[in-house]
Amino acid sequence: MPYFVNMAKHLARIHGTEEDKVNCPFYFKIGACRHADRCSRLHHRPAFSQTILIKHIYRHPIREAELQALAEGLDKDKIKIDKDQAQEDFLQFFENMYEELGKFGRIDCLHICDNLGDHMIGHVYAKFSDEEEASDALNIMNGRYYDGRRMDVEFSPVTDFREARCRDFDEDTCSRGGFCNFMHIKPVPMCLIRSLESDCAEERRRDYEKLEEREYRDRERRKRKKHKHNRSDRNRENRERSRKDKRRRSRYSDGEDNSVKLLKEEKNDKNNNESSIHCKSDMNIPRDCKKRVMK
Repeated sequence: MPYFVNMAKHLARIHGTEEDKVNCPFYFKIGACRHADRCSRLHHRPAFSQTILIKHIYRHPIREAELQALAEGLDKDKIKIDKDQAQEDFLQFFENMYEELGKFGRIDCLHICDNLGDHMIGHVYAKFSDEEEASDALNIMNGRYYDGRRMDVEFSPVTDFREARCRDFDEDTCSRGGFCNFMHIKPVPMCLIRSLESDCAEERRRDYEKLEEREYRDRERRKRKKHKHNRSDRNRENRERSRKDKRRRSRYSDGEDNSVKLLKEEKNDKNNNESSIHCKSDMNIPRDCKKRVMK
């Protein structure tokens, strides 16, 4: 038993590291591997995660300039990029992504890769505060189009970007440039992030209030409909009862109920019996006594 416990601890310790000969450490740390499906190690794609990856959605200015130079037959080594325009386009892209993804929940971090490698170029990582929010974002955003590109969204195993980002790039000393295998995360002003976060939170609050108001109206509509249905049932019952009463009264020409008629007949029979008894008793009384009684 201790052997299996020690083995489990050992496997848990080396999982996602270079010592792990089964699972790919780069895919575990970065969510992308330069060997892709040809990698000799396994890429375990999570079924649920707080982080989603939107593949190749950001148009890198260097790659776009190279493609344009290639289409025009120019030398790609002599291309020039307007850095101010590229930075403005990047901030506009970041703002659009943040506002769109912020509709699904609170975003802990949104990172855009500045790498030029084919396996990482244009990648966008968004980490939500809850897995359900990330799942909603994946279900809605996957297959949509942005700037003419179809979004390919999947869950990413990356949850700690400190292990995924290139520290040399943050210090502006990375010697590999854009083809580094670690994330070159483009910096974003913190004031812009705070402003977008407050705007998204306010928009989510308004959407929640609208949803609550819509549900309240639906509940009130169902209550009115149910009350109207019950009232129509009572009216139907009253009409049916009055119809039965009319049908029962129409059986007799004098308009009297059978029970009332029977009571009247019994009363008349009783009166007739009493009068006949008095008549018989008068016949037995002598004539003189009758005169005295009459007097």
